[in-house]
Amino acid sequence: MKKIIRIRYVTILLLICVLAYIFFVNGCAIDPKLQEEYTRDSLSSGIQTVFDGYRQSIPEIMTKHKIPGLSIAVVDHEGILWTAGFGYTDKDKKTPVTPETIFSIQSMSKTFTATAVMFAVQDGLVELDIPITKYLPDFTVNSRYEDDPQDKMTLRHLLTHTAGFTHEAPIGNNVDARSPSYEDHVKSISDTWLKYRVGERNSYSNLGIDLAAYILQVRSGKPINQYMKEKIFDSLDMPNSSVDMEFIKRHPNRAIGHQNHFKELPLVPMLGAGGVYTNANELAKFIQFHINWGNVNDQLLLNANLLYEMYTPSPTNKGYGLGIGIGEKDGVYFLGHGGGGFGFLTTMTWLPEYQIGALVLTNSADHPNKHQKLMKNLILRLVDNKLVQKSKPHENPPWKAVAADNSKSPAYQRPHPDNFTRYQPDWKKYTGTYRYIRGGRKLRAYASIALALGYPDPDSEVKVYEKNGFLEINGERLDEHLPGLFFANEGECLDFRGSVPTWRNFKLKKK
Repeated sequence: MKKIIRIRYVTILLLICVLAYIFFVNGCAIDPKLQEEYTRDSLSSGIQTVFDGYRQSIPEIMTKHKIPGLSIAVVDHEGILWTAGFGYTDKDKKTPVTPETIFSIQSMSKTFTATAVMFAVQDGLVELDIPITKYLPDFTVNSRYEDDPQDKMTLRHLLTHTAGFTHEAPIGNNVDARSPSYEDHVKSISDTWLKYRVGERNSYSNLGIDLAAYILQVRSGKPINQYMKEKIFDSLDMPNSSVDMEFIKRHPNRAIGHQNHFKELPLVPMLGAGGVYTNANELAKFIQFHINWGNVNDQLLLNANLLYEMYTPSPTNKGYGLGIGIGEKDGVYFLGHGGGGFGFLTTMTWLPEYQIGALVLTNSADHPNKHQKLMKNLILRLVDNKLVQKSKPHENPPWKAVAADNSKSPAYQRPHPDNFTRYQPDWKKYTGTYRYIRGGRKLRAYASIALALGYPDPDSEVKVYEKNGFLEINGERLDEHLPGLFFANEGECLDFRGSVPTWRNFKLKKK
């Protein structure tokens, strides 16, 4: 009888959770109205027609995908063609989103950090192709493949994601996002294990970019937020843009990030890889700076040869230069970057051969790729309808070295999983279901109740088990390197040696 009552009780609570979720998702209506816009005078009727269409369609997209706020801009070599803000900074609908509202741009920050590195190269503070241990003599990192891998790493490796790093650091990451000091975050990189040999293969990583930003801090003798402010934000007249968390917290016109079941999301602890906050008007100036090859108001700020370095694809990462993505569609070449996390999804791109670019900023992380499709469709519509024209051709444009398939690196040979360590009876203690230990994020009440009742969280559940005579984690076979230290086929690390187990540097708790 008691068991029946308990089942009924749990069922009722789960029903409450489901109803609360439905109420939250459907009850919090989005109000995506146009709040403020600017359109350049004397645009052609064709371009005006395109902007008119997007002015009408954007609110429909926001309503369908529950996006509280969105900001957009289109820019050419002369400045902004069109910019607009829709919706609100939060679901409380108190503060309208305008082109002056700052958003977290997440991994788009990597292009800012890479640009700052190029300024440091120009100033003689750093070089791209010497070991980073010249700048950080105490830095070390673990590798299964080679001794002292840090002595082979260069800034070029860091900025092209070819240093061999995994994606996240143990302190200050996308799961445990409590805000440590930037120094503690960077210091924890030394506790990680490389996925690959240095220079062997591309592996998208926050660690390399954050380490590059830290090198700028060490070499300049200034905090990275101050260095970025002086070299980029002040130089490009971007007074509301920053990686200074205190400045960002105090900003009166800041968009709040929204992500499924989370009530509260922290600011980004990864300053170089994801820390920039900016607005549509000011991000347009950054794009314009790149479109104009380092010139601002007819003054050369950054040598074009250094920008050529940025826009040149890496030999082992043909779709990426120095902190910048490189793509091609039907003979049209794109430069830019996207960003996502902590309740935001953002993207920017520019077409160097057409001298035009665009950006979209949203304060929701629950609409995968909708912002990217919106931006690219807008740009390609202008090109396909011949509403913008190619500029004077560049000599030997570096972006044309981009490869259609950059998923494989010729230098990399994947280990054969049949050669992995066979399952041992003693590993039974490792098997079971684990959950990530999250920090810095507050769940909504219904989500907390559901998790307390054992409801699975697919975003954070990790299963370790024996299969066909091998140990596996979430479908990936594991190989033991040291007692309690395992590596999956793609190089990610499962570590049981400490008091708290970790997977990909995320802390785990057994259910």
